Amino acid sequence: MISPLSSFSRIIQSGLNQLYWRDEPEIEGASDDWKYPKKKPPPHVPQPPAEGCPINSLPPEILSWIFVLGQQMELDSESSHGTDDSDNNSDDSSVESILVDDSFQVTVSHVCKHWREVALDTPALWSEIDVETGRQAAPSYRRASAYLSRTKEYPLSISIDVNDWDPDDESVYSEPSDHHPPETSAQLQEIMDLLLPHTSRWRKFKLAAESYFYFHTALVRLRNAPPASLLEFLELHHFDEDEELEPGPHFFPYPSHKTPFVLFGNNAPKLQHVSLYGVHIDWHNTSFLKNLHSFELAYHSQDVRPSFDEFFTILRSSPGLRTLDLCMSGPFGFPHEWPAFLPPPPHDDRYHDPHVPVAFATQPSTLDEYMTLSRLHELKLSYQSPEELAGFLSRVSMPSLHTLEINFEDHEYTEFIQSHLISPPRWQGGSSRESRLTNLKELKIVQLPCTPKAIAELYATLVNLETIELDFNTLDEPFWEVFIPTKVPGVTMPVNQLLPALHTMKVRGSSGDVLRQIVGARIEAGLPLQKLYIDFGSMINKEDDGWLREKVDGLEYFEGSDEDDYTDDESVGSIIEVEMDGFHL
Repeated sequence: MISPLSSFSRIIQSGLNQLYWRDEPEIEGASDDWKYPKKKPPPHVPQPPAEGCPINSLPPEILSWIFVLGQQMELDSESSHGTDDSDNNSDDSSVESILVDDSFQVTVSHVCKHWREVALDTPALWSEIDVETGRQAAPSYRRASAYLSRTKEYPLSISIDVNDWDPDDESVYSEPSDHHPPETSAQLQEIMDLLLPHTSRWRKFKLAAESYFYFHTALVRLRNAPPASLLEFLELHHFDEDEELEPGPHFFPYPSHKTPFVLFGNNAPKLQHVSLYGVHIDWHNTSFLKNLHSFELAYHSQDVRPSFDEFFTILRSSPGLRTLDLCMSGPFGFPHEWPAFLPPPPHDDRYHDPHVPVAFATQPSTLDEYMTLSRLHELKLSYQSPEELAGFLSRVSMPSLHTLEINFEDHEYTEFIQSHLISPPRWQGGSSRESRLTNLKELKIVQLPCTPKAIAELYATLVNLETIELDFNTLDEPFWEVFIPTKVPGVTMPVNQLLPALHTMKVRGSSGDVLRQIVGARIEAGLPLQKLYIDFGSMINKEDDGWLREKVDGLEYFEGSDEDDYTDDESVGSIIEVEMDGFHL
């Protein structure tokens, strides 16, 4: 007879297989069968033995852990917490009537009495609180309220999505306007009333809205919020799709909402990840922007940006900073107006990241002209002028830089590339003056107006680069033609000296003919590519696919969104990385 543990393992494995092979949405324009691997049919699900389900013989702590693992797998596959409009007329007094989504935690809580008891007593399952305004405001609010009651003291991940909604025509506004329905404002106020008493348990907080009117409403409430003692992630994202922002606009477009605020009473001691997208705060009086691990500033007009001293104090106060993302933002003013010296190091032990060796965090005691971001791993730069970029790079050293993303337009960047990006920092001395990009491993270029010679010089510097990502939709031909001998006039660099460590390429908007030439040239130079990732928008026919698969060890297709990541098959370790706070196994 099959042992209970063996039967249990088969049931769990079968369920995981079904989750993995479940139907995926079709991708527009992708009709060729050869592009898609055939899906295996789900295996037969073994029936539990007659004497009862072996899963229920497990201790509740183990079953609870399995539930958390299952929920994490669903979150990793980007499943959403949906609501069912058909339930809007049901009895509001029934908690179950409003939990009509098909999310993992709700599903397992309806299997049987035992599973329900375990699920409801597992706070981690209910800690993702997603709320929205608009047509789905009422059910999402009730669901959030029910989830909060089940989380006990567990840390929370809060996400608020603000959609304008006019009940008179029962439509959700698809674009920003000066009309702000009072219903939406009232809904947002109710959401804040529900969530603010739990601020001390917030671990993640994200607010997204198209109109800054609602951000101002939320920021006023957050100014008086209790301390966010557990907060690690803060994301405030203002998406105004219709507003045509010129690079580096000078004036904040909403004067009545320009006043900045200090949030959470200036008390967020564990904050590590900050993303302010079109939203500003009181830079001068905010003291919790320290010990950050990632920092994003995006789309700020000049008059609401942090000052030179405030910006570089944030960087200097975060010795463990690993990711910095600047998109049409940065220090206030023009580089030629910036002070000659950086602000002095903060005299406060709280600015020291305990995970960073003291030697890394030590800064000169006197005023200096540049700082070392010793742990910076990833740098993203978008929509900056050459002058702004040169001013920034002349002030920072990044010895551990691993990944660089570039997206520039509206200027000519040849001089910047040659004199600042690939040249040794001006403070380096000695005979071995290496480029600041010598140790770079990954490079992504979306847009970069420059000469073919500057492109070749950039590539020649990247002697340790392993992965390159190019968008053929927005880049000039020399960015990929330089890989092909005799293609670029005036560039005579031998291919066998071009990116000698490169083994992976990711492309968007390419063609089979171009990719064949690149792959073939790398093979002839003795530097074959090992992996090639191609977006579905590229013009690749079946013959191209077959030829490329013969020449490259790994060939994969992906949807061409800028946000898409690509990975190899996930390891078991990456799948089971779930938080087990409170579980003692």
